[in-house]
Amino acid sequence: MGLAARAAGHGYRVMVITFLKEPVAGGEREALERGGLVTFENFGRMGHVNPKHPDPKDVEMAKKGLARAKTVLHGGEWDLVILDEICVAIQYGLLNLGDVMAALEARAAHVETVCTGRGAPLELEGIADYVTRMDPLKHPYERGVQSRRGIEE
Repeated sequence: MGLAARAAGHGYRVMVITFLKEPVAGGEREALERGGLVTFENFGRMGHVNPKHPDPKDVEMAKKGLARAKTVLHGGEWDLVILDEICVAIQYGLLNLGDVMAALEARAAHVETVCTGRGAPLELEGIADYVTRMDPLKHPYERGVQSRRGIEE
């Protein structure tokens, strides 16, 4: 979300398409939407997705998210498109890696794209401009501290 904030701060239009998550209010989202330059669209529902046996509704929502992503990537209206948790959607079998790669490769030339989520396929890493790995080393959740407004939310 830091990249979204930087881009919006320079007047770029940013679209965040979120997979596997229902719309959740939080400080990051509220701050980024406030300026009108960052738009969020969610393609998920309440609860967790079963990675071994995904519900057909989860597959359907992920496919709708990818269809929307194709439109956004190809349309060129947005300067930065963040596909939040798309790597997990691929890993869980909700989306086909080839379909995702084809959408990314056919994007408008000026559109910067970020794919987030653990377990990025090597093929996706191969066409990426940036690859970042984030490994949790320590988190208050491990001590039983629930998410806190303004810190994790």
